Amino acid sequence: METNFAAALLMAGLVFVILFSVWYPHAQQQKTDQNVRALARMLRHARRHNTLVRYHNGVLFVVTHQRRGLVYMYGGRMVSREQLVSLLGSEAVVRRAEQEESMQAPNPTRLTIPN
Repeated sequence: METNFAAALLMAGLVFVILFSVWYPHAQQQKTDQNVRALARMLRHARRHNTLVRYHNGVLFVVTHQRRGLVYMYGGRMVSREQLVSLLGSEAVVRRAEQEESMQAPNPTRLTIPN
């Protein structure tokens, strides 16, 4: 009886190892694909608004200046300023990015020069 139980336990362990070795790389590939898609989304957003994807301590983010004000993007989705500050861990980084973006913003005046 002990031999049958040990053999069954060994077979169950072997099946678990085989299934885990098939499942784990697939799960890691999905995670990598998700990160690449998020980066592509941020890159498209940055190019559309004539800016760049910023990098700070391993965190990629985008700050753009739009009609409704400054817009923040992290991980391929829009986030609030407070969320971005908590993700980066430093408000100085966000403030510097905001200053750089506000320097590049178009002048909102509506002056027309008569001919």
